[in-house]
Parts: sequence; C-alpha cells; structure tokens
Amino acid sequence: MRLLFDRRSILRGMLRGTAVAVGIPILDRFLNGSGTVYADGTKLPVRFGTYFWGLGLTDTPTGGTRWVPSKTGFGYEIMPELEALRPVKDKVSVFSGFRAIGDGRPNLVHWSGHASILSGVAPAVTGRFDAPSFDTTIADAIGTSTRFKVIDIDASASRLPVSYSTRTGVTFAMPETTPLALYAKLFGVGFQDPNSDDWKPDPSIVLRQSVLSAIRDQRQALMANVGKADQIKLDQYFTSVREMENQLAIQLQKPEKREACVVPTPPKDTPRSAAVDSVRANTKALAKLLALGLACNQTRVFNFVHTAGISETYVPGESKIYHQITHDEPTDTKLGYQPETSRLAGLVMQAFGDFLVELDAVNEGDGTLLDNCLVMAFSDTGYAKIHSIENIPMFLAGKAGGRHKAGQHIHATGESVSRVSLTAQQLVGAPVGQFGTGSMGTARSIAEVMA
Repeated sequence: MRLLFDRRSILRGMLRGTAVAVGIPILDRFLNGSGTVYADGTKLPVRFGTYFWGLGLTDTPTGGTRWVPSKTGFGYEIMPELEALRPVKDKVSVFSGFRAIGDGRPNLVHWSGHASILSGVAPAVTGRFDAPSFDTTIADAIGTSTRFKVIDIDASASRLPVSYSTRTGVTFAMPETTPLALYAKLFGVGFQDPNSDDWKPDPSIVLRQSVLSAIRDQRQALMANVGKADQIKLDQYFTSVREMENQLAIQLQKPEKREACVVPTPPKDTPRSAAVDSVRANTKALAKLLALGLACNQTRVFNFVHTAGISETYVPGESKIYHQITHDEPTDTKLGYQPETSRLAGLVMQAFGDFLVELDAVNEGDGTLLDNCLVMAFSDTGYAKIHSIENIPMFLAGKAGGRHKAGQHIHATGESVSRVSLTAQQLVGAPVGQFGTGSMGTARSIAEVMA
C-alpha cells in the first residue's frame, strides 16, 4: 500500500510499548519549485520587526565615516563598524544619507530621529509621537492570525522599560525585559505546541472568551450613544480588548503544525546590568527565544530595543557611560574620528550581528527564518556628538520571503527617512501607498531593493 504524506503528517510508532509521534520537517516535496511556497499554494509566513539602538554610528567632522560603504549597489565593502554583519552581509541592505526633516520644528535630541522614522512626522515634544508608529500598521496587516499580534522587547537594562511602539502617540507598549519574562510570555501559560497531537481547547479560555463577548456587545451599544470625540477615546481604550479577543479566539483553534518549532527549556533568571557585554548577552539570549517564538508562530511582528536613545551602557572599569563619552571625547586629529566612541559603536553592532545570526540559525523551508523575515534596524542620530539627524544609519535585514533584494548599499543624500519606512511596510505586504506628512510625506518607496 502506498502511503501519502503532506506537510501536516506525523510519523507514529511504538517505542518499548509507548506510542511516539515525530513531526516531518518541511521537505522539498511539500514546497513549490523555488522552496518559498507550500505545494498547496500556502505561503511560508513573512515576519517583520524593528531593531533600535541609541547613539548612531561614527561620522567625522570632515565628512568621513566609519560605517558608510564607498560602493553603492550590490557587493558593498564591510566598513569597520559593520564588521559584525559580515556573516549575514548578503541578507542586509545598508541605507545611508537619509535624514529626518523637521519642517521648522526643533531637533529634540535623542528623540526626533527615531520618532520621524517610526511615525513619518517630526515630533513636537519629547516623549510623544505625532502619529502612530508604523509597526502597528504592519501588525494590523500580518499579525492577526497569531497568539500575539506583536511582541515588544527591551534588552537595554535601563531604569525604566523602553519601547517606541505606539498607536496613540502618547502611550507606548510595555516590553519584556528579561529572557525569563519573554520565555513565560511565549512558552508559558497559554502556549500550545503546534506539533503536539494532544490538543483540546482550554475551558478557562472558553469562559474568558464568552465574558469578553459580553463586553464587546456593551461596547458597541455605548459607541452608538456618544459623540465623535468620545468614540475616538473609547476606540483607543478598547483596542486592547479587541486584541485580547483575537488572542483568545486563536487559542481556541488547533494550531497548524510548524516543523521548525522547537520548544526551549526555561532560561535562568540573570541579573540585569547596563554593562556593554551584559546588554549584548541579554540581546543574544532574547533573540534566541524570539526566533523560536517566531518559528512556533506565536507572533509575526516584534519591536526590539537594544539600548535607549540616551544609552546608559558602559564599559566595566570606565568612569563614563557611552552617552557621555560621545560628547566628551575629542576627535583624534590623526585618525579624524573619536576612537573610543567608534569602538563602542562597534560593540553595539556586534549585538545586532548576534541578533541576526540567531534568526538565521533557524532552518525553515529551503532557507532560514531570517530569509522569511524583514528586520528594520535604525538609531536616533547620525553623529551623536552633535545630535545630528542627518545620515541616520538604517538597515533592512532578511529577505522578506524573497521580496527584498538584499545585500545592497543605497545612498540618498538628504532624502527623508520615511522612504525607507514606506519601503519596509510595502515589502512585508502592508497596504500602504503613502507614509509621513509634510516634507517627510512620500509615496516613493526604494524600488532598487524591491523584488
């Protein structure tokens, strides 16, 4: 008898009298000819994430740089502060020369740069955005079929948790800050192993779902009896309720098998420290858990903060934090740049390299998880010594399921950072034709990197 297998098949047998079941990996026979789509037409999911670090990279007063390649297009050279990206260079596009444009608004130090990138609007005050961050648009487009619409993570060990994801411009997401907390969120209560045959809906979820349904009915009745301004307030207030409803509804459905899903063991709870090497280690541990969470289809959208704009990181034994060094260190007249600042920038980029390598280590289809991701990485400033918002370093990493023609250097002197933001949204399938306002309003994505 000929046995028929598909991507949901399970190999079953007996081992010493005990039934065992083994999932089948994503074989070539389950995929189309290019290895990017299942044979039944179902696409491998594309994930999106932002990755932020503070204090930019190193420019020089005379116009030199330690990170911008001299060659544009494919085959750009690895600059000193990009050395950590070498293992995944062909999956990373570098964007230089882009700037935030204030339209008369002041440069709010360690805020205007990334606020402009994320919202497309130069902010009026520190601590607020004048529009939602665009990751929420992407989450609405691709994040509704997973348990968590978006996951927010902060590795920085700052005194207060840091997140730059916002729907209102006023309140920001609350991130997970330790590997143990992230593990509990992804793989703790409510996690359903997609490869397990022993699945049944949790009765407590059914109860909570029915309670929330009642709240939903009352909400609709209330919305019909208030004015427009109150409707806006109520809509913002109940956004979290709607997302909870979606999360619970997903948990009431048997999850689709994910052969790349490996459930990790709980990590050790380690003390938080702002030392550069500790933040890097925290970044790597969090990245490993995030990669497994993505592979297990717990989320398809994430925001990751390595360090805040005003970075509090330090090198053990040094008397100053990284932020203070960027301002106090003089430019070496022979080298033409700040050597200690550049060294610290290189250490920060090592953490970004670690992050991408962890995503690239998970095999998926005929490629890796990183091949099915798009990670947009950026900072708050171009040249931290003078709080410049010109030439802000930006990167797109991962192939976005084949949509991103990665491995290029794109240079556009003086053009708006919002062009890169628009490009990222379109690469992952968000239905966006225009992004930003004023001088940063654009409908021109960067065609060179779009397949």
